[in-house]
Amino acid sequence: MSAPVRSVLMLSQTFHPDIGGAEKQALEISRALAGRGVKVTVLTRQPGGLASEEDLGGVAVKRLPVFGPRAVDSALFMLKSFFWLLRHSGEYDAVHVHLASSPAVGAVLAGKLTGRKTLVKLGGGRGVDEITRSEHSLLGRLKLAFFRLARPELLVMNDDVFNWLKNSREFSGLRLRRFRNGVDTGRYTPLLYNEKINAKTALGFENSTLFLFVGRLSPEKRLKEFLEAWAEIFSEDSPAPKIRLVIVGGGPEEAALRKAVADLGVAGSVTLAGSREDLLPYYRAADVFVLPSISEGLSNSMLEAMACGVAVMASRVGGARDAIAHGVSGSLFDPLNRVELKACLRAFVADRSLALKMGEQARKTAVERYSMARVADELMAIYSENGN
Repeated sequence: MSAPVRSVLMLSQTFHPDIGGAEKQALEISRALAGRGVKVTVLTRQPGGLASEEDLGGVAVKRLPVFGPRAVDSALFMLKSFFWLLRHSGEYDAVHVHLASSPAVGAVLAGKLTGRKTLVKLGGGRGVDEITRSEHSLLGRLKLAFFRLARPELLVMNDDVFNWLKNSREFSGLRLRRFRNGVDTGRYTPLLYNEKINAKTALGFENSTLFLFVGRLSPEKRLKEFLEAWAEIFSEDSPAPKIRLVIVGGGPEEAALRKAVADLGVAGSVTLAGSREDLLPYYRAADVFVLPSISEGLSNSMLEAMACGVAVMASRVGGARDAIAHGVSGSLFDPLNRVELKACLRAFVADRSLALKMGEQARKTAVERYSMARVADELMAIYSENGN
């Protein structure tokens, strides 16, 4: 029988206070494990102005100084983290690498030399995943060649990527484990009907059906195309539907989306709220969470919305296809089929109770399959398994 793990080293090139999905998931998993009495240390880069060491609710964060252009910065962090893992190998039982970027190479090599179990979490949906991106550069291809030789255990967040890698002749030798992100279902909770009305009012919205997107404003999210479909609904339906769309987040597409809102004449029904540190008020005010991506891993924001009892309207790709039962906990559509997309929108417009019923099922799914408590327990068992 394997001995229980008492200490875990989390390796992440970026970490809190960065607020991306991978960084947020790394922090939440670390806190959940620390709550179970595991000693958790996070090893990450030291951006300017941040302390070299910090305690975040029982999670010890150690930041390694780096400098120079991006390529130099990444190479330095890979080398520094590699030697840190060798020097401190007696201080941890397992290494959990968040994302298969260059530091994963150093961590896997250190694991082979020290005998410490090393896991690497893959990020991104099919086509924008780290394996695909790595194939486009020489260094990336060298990294993949090393992975095929070293055969680290890779945690894969959705069936699309898992099945592709498993059935690919080139990558069939990789050690894959199907896993998932988790959500704190104790913090992200549903509201009663009157409380939801108050939550909408607190954000300045009337009691109409509120659609919500939370995430990075990047091309693969297809938000511009979603706005075009949204505008068509308003031009085609009479009377105009009583719905509102709120987009929370920042990114390279923000300026283009603001222009699209103005050009399409939907400023009266669409709000671009920018980046927000506290997302809970938006989840609690929302009726339907929107995820129109062409490719997706497993969205933290979607899981948080589900835990808050929000129905999901998402592209039939990646983690959404795995998590959402169409017609039960949400609606799924082909991201390239505008007719399907608009049919999903119109279904929620025609029957406001639909979002409520689907939201209840979404909450149930979040609790039963994606709760951080369950994810942490399963990770503890994985860490304790023999072999590397």
